[in-house]
Amino acid sequence: MIARRLSFLLCFGLLAGCALGPDYVRPELPPAAVFPEAGKGGAAISAEWWKSLGDPELDGLVTKALVANADLRIAVGRVEQAAAVLGETEGAALPQIDAVGGVSASKLSEGAYNQNLAATGRHRSSARGGLSTSFELDFWGKLRRAEEGARAQLLGARESRRMVELSVGAAVVRAYAALRSADAQSLAAQEVFAARDAEAAIVAKRAAVGSAGPNEIAQAEVARSAAVAALADARRARSAAEHLLGTLTGQPALIVAVRRQDGLRLPAPVAPGLPADLLSRRPDVVAAEQALVAANARIGYVKAARFPSFTLTGAIGSESRELNALFDGATATSSLGVDLRYPLFDFGRGAARVEGAVAEQHQAVAAYEKAYLNALREVRDALVDVRETAASAAAAARRARAADEAFRIATERARQGQTGPMELLAARRLLAESQVAVARVRLERIGAQVDLVKALGGARPDVAPAAR
Repeated sequence: MIARRLSFLLCFGLLAGCALGPDYVRPELPPAAVFPEAGKGGAAISAEWWKSLGDPELDGLVTKALVANADLRIAVGRVEQAAAVLGETEGAALPQIDAVGGVSASKLSEGAYNQNLAATGRHRSSARGGLSTSFELDFWGKLRRAEEGARAQLLGARESRRMVELSVGAAVVRAYAALRSADAQSLAAQEVFAARDAEAAIVAKRAAVGSAGPNEIAQAEVARSAAVAALADARRARSAAEHLLGTLTGQPALIVAVRRQDGLRLPAPVAPGLPADLLSRRPDVVAAEQALVAANARIGYVKAARFPSFTLTGAIGSESRELNALFDGATATSSLGVDLRYPLFDFGRGAARVEGAVAEQHQAVAAYEKAYLNALREVRDALVDVRETAASAAAAARRARAADEAFRIATERARQGQTGPMELLAARRLLAESQVAVARVRLERIGAQVDLVKALGGARPDVAPAAR
């Protein structure tokens, strides 16, 4: 009898090797061999890519944000939730064994029909104990498809967490760069204001002796007011960047000391990955593919739900009228069976669920392709921004050097009495304005670098950087 039962279970196990629904195959994507905007050379993206900017204070802020940021903690919680769902799904394919037991007592009525009442008496008691199990045999692969989908959702959640990590690091770098740029712009704006204020004072003195008219006075006041507004804008931008850093790092009362020097190095060009690398580098592209894997697995799950399901039930234990005789050999009990359930008439609900799962899979294919195409566009845009902001930064640096030389010459000529105070103030203002331009362009260059790092998906320890 035992051998027959084991053979019966073995047959079911062998038949449970099939799985309904399509197996996942990565869809064909539009070809893109290279990025036309990519230059030659460039460094690979390191895991701590922000350290290439050479600012220890920034390094500390990024480290703090990767621990304390609320968005990142939410993403970590989602990964843990997806892992728990996968564990529950995996456990559904294995037998659940329950310990059962109980004691009951009853009193029978003498007025009811009961032939054994005289022999057994009105008071009866029984005790039982044992183990029982019931689990569905995965005959059509429904549970395997559910596990496949849950695993894909876990991988997608992990990639979403990576995307949040990358976004948080990028946001901290951008905010910190904006803060240091605002420091430099604020100092230069103070110089512009001082020059404009001195110019307005000179014009006022000239007007007092009749050598300057109302138009010159008005123009000087317009220029002075514009310098005040530029200084206020720089201070406001710094405060906004400082507040954002506090939010990103979980320090709402964060105060960052003002620096007279920017301190951030302009980054070296990044070696762009080939389009194929984006399939394994970009967290959002990988997450979109895992969503497609999960949608593909759901088709098999809902298809299998339309076929008969087989549930294996079994129990072993003991039952006795006396508690102290519960585990005697004569009181042993056992049962083994298979239950069949088949949705014979569902009036199209099962077919509709399959059609819905197929439609969901089609949407996931389109979303995956969209994520890939969007990644290619962002890389190309970032490459153009890096190239053009690098050219702008070089031009701004040349402008600053020329303005510094012009101010030096004007100072020397003023010392020798060859030029008046207005010319010296104009050279001083030109130098300060060039420093504002340098600070702005440096911020744009760093922002373009951050965008490129994000577009390429950051660094991955399991993916070698693309060779160029």
